Amino acid sequence: MEALGPNDPTTVGSYRLAAVLGSGGMGRVYLAFSPSGRRVAIKVIRPDLVQETHIRQRFAREVAASRAVSGFFAAPVIDADLDADPPWLATAFIPGPSLNAAIRDAGPLPVTSVRALGAALAEALAAVHAAGLVHRDLKPANVLLASDGPRLIDFGISSLADSGTLTHAGAMMGSPGFMSPEQVQGNQVGPATDIFAFGAVLAFTVTGTGPFGVGSVPAMLYRSVHAPPDLSQVPDELLPLLSACLSKDPASRPDLTTILRQLTGGQGAADMFPPGWLAAAFATAPITIATPPPLAGPTPAPLGTTPIPPSPPIADRAPGAAPAGSRGSADMATREQSLAPTPIPVAGEPTVRQEPARPAPIPRAPTAPEEPPDQPSQQARPSRRRLLAGVIGAVGAVGVAAAGTTAWLLLDDDAPAARTLRWKFRTVGTTFSRPRVAGDFVYASSNDGTLYALRTSTGTQAWKFTTKAALGSAPFTLGGVVYLGADDTNLYAIDAVTGLQRWAYKTGGIVHSAVGGGGIVYVGSADHNLYAVDAVAGTRRWQFTTDNDTHSPAFAGETVYVGSSDTNLYAVDASSGDQRWAFPTSGAVSGIPAVMGGTVYFASGDGTLYTAETGSGKKGWTFGDVSVDAGPTIANGVLYIGGKDRTLHALRATTGEKLWTFRASGDVSAPTVVGDTVYVGSSDTNLYALDAATGAQRWAFPASSGVHTVAVVDDTAYFGTDDNELCAVRVG
Repeated sequence: MEALGPNDPTTVGSYRLAAVLGSGGMGRVYLAFSPSGRRVAIKVIRPDLVQETHIRQRFAREVAASRAVSGFFAAPVIDADLDADPPWLATAFIPGPSLNAAIRDAGPLPVTSVRALGAALAEALAAVHAAGLVHRDLKPANVLLASDGPRLIDFGISSLADSGTLTHAGAMMGSPGFMSPEQVQGNQVGPATDIFAFGAVLAFTVTGTGPFGVGSVPAMLYRSVHAPPDLSQVPDELLPLLSACLSKDPASRPDLTTILRQLTGGQGAADMFPPGWLAAAFATAPITIATPPPLAGPTPAPLGTTPIPPSPPIADRAPGAAPAGSRGSADMATREQSLAPTPIPVAGEPTVRQEPARPAPIPRAPTAPEEPPDQPSQQARPSRRRLLAGVIGAVGAVGVAAAGTTAWLLLDDDAPAARTLRWKFRTVGTTFSRPRVAGDFVYASSNDGTLYALRTSTGTQAWKFTTKAALGSAPFTLGGVVYLGADDTNLYAIDAVTGLQRWAYKTGGIVHSAVGGGGIVYVGSADHNLYAVDAVAGTRRWQFTTDNDTHSPAFAGETVYVGSSDTNLYAVDASSGDQRWAFPTSGAVSGIPAVMGGTVYFASGDGTLYTAETGSGKKGWTFGDVSVDAGPTIANGVLYIGGKDRTLHALRATTGEKLWTFRASGDVSAPTVVGDTVYVGSSDTNLYALDAATGAQRWAFPASSGVHTVAVVDDTAYFGTDDNELCAVRVG
């Protein structure tokens, strides 16, 4: 993805262009937004080709072909204008990597995945052929891997099945290595032409190379016509089908009904992507695209309040517990929900003030993508079990290729041994807070004032967002947006995919870690206030004032629980901001509370862990000897909290009974619990894994320096260290 250049339009029809997705022989493809905020991919004919009659005819055929094709696995047409100058076509934007990029970056797929992919492509081709068309350019770059299955794109050289070659003098229609013999020779094409390409695509998918090798175009075309396909690496179970598809004789190739039956055993292709097949970690495949630099060239004309819509929601990859703690501790688990488009100005537009009482949203663009100062170390080629978690997509014809793993591709394969360093990324400052993992990204805030978005599989930087001061808070994700409290007194809403700022809400002090749900983000500020901010618009719903620094809240049910340095824990109505009750202690309540059932748990600067009834605020059991810096985490009826003298305590959540204590050689961070294992970092440079039932140490991973609060998702732990590294360690 690239920023719009000085020669690019800012609008096409009623669509607002946002970035360049790619360029081809006929024109350029843009990421654009409809008036309602829908993301689309718009292909625009090159101005110098508009007067070419055959180009206009070809483009008209593409539009007609695209409109004629229906079916789940084909990208639908949204809009088009053939009479515009230049003509354009808008299709649904497909967030996902191209098959070509996926195989390039992660290697060939296992047979089960190839069967699923093939079945979906066969259904897509069936829709093409049912419309009386032949695609004629099926190749890995024209297959996008969305989270709910692949999509076939680009009908730019589709033709009617009985229309001949449609080739003007000197032109070659198709892609070498995937073209059928009859296509290469300029003979009549038909549905069997697509079957040949289908076989070549599946051979490429399962082996990593095309069946006619690589080399010069003439050499590849010659092999397609005269040489047998190289299927020596194709698994036996796929060999008969692919051999038949790649027959030189079109009449000998199987039809799509036969192909589907062989791939699915009679099961429909859609049934190979059932609800729930996609791991929660990949509920939406976020596009991994290099964030464009600030817009170059002339400043676009103001577009008023035309909305910049959110990217699709990215499902958080829950670590298995809802930990809490200080500013550096985890966020409470919250309900993910899609958010409507956010009306904000784009970079270069005049700011429209909606609320005179405070500054309007600040237009910002993220820093241009760059390689990390230190390349990720000890990074192995990803196994197929983690197949596409870090694909850097190439540009597709009518969509952008992107990262985003789909669970139908995440199938068994040998994985590296546990407790090995997968990668590390050097930042300018230290990441004290718990990283946030959502989709294929890990988001980490650093006290250098930067929020980094890294690909979970490789540790490469997707984008970074820089604030005006240090960052001590943890990032929070909701509905495709990263919410970040900053020391520069702003709460930022940042697009989780692109790194572009949606809005910024200005407070009067340092902003702590945010939580949210129900379309509202809740955040405490050193200006003594708890704010409820509309997650979409960035406008204040209400504010609640305490007598001192108001810290990071917890949101549970219809109540927000927040501690203050005025020594109280407050329960505040989440809808109105009205106080329900206040619980006094003898010290600052600065950690994030934890909530389980009808009890809220929180630590105070007086060294005591308190419990209170959520409804009334009535005092429950207490436990002394705790550290505010490592707030409570609750999992499976057990509360874990850091204590003084470098200890971690495990208490029965209902009674406060001590179950065990673990002592490290340094201060401990807020723990994370996944399954039957407790993970905790320590300033003694170790990441510890403890038995959740007994506290016995299972292993310790030695880092290069002190280990801060850890996030554990799937089989990987993510944490910052004192020497300014963000590490990913395989733990399972």
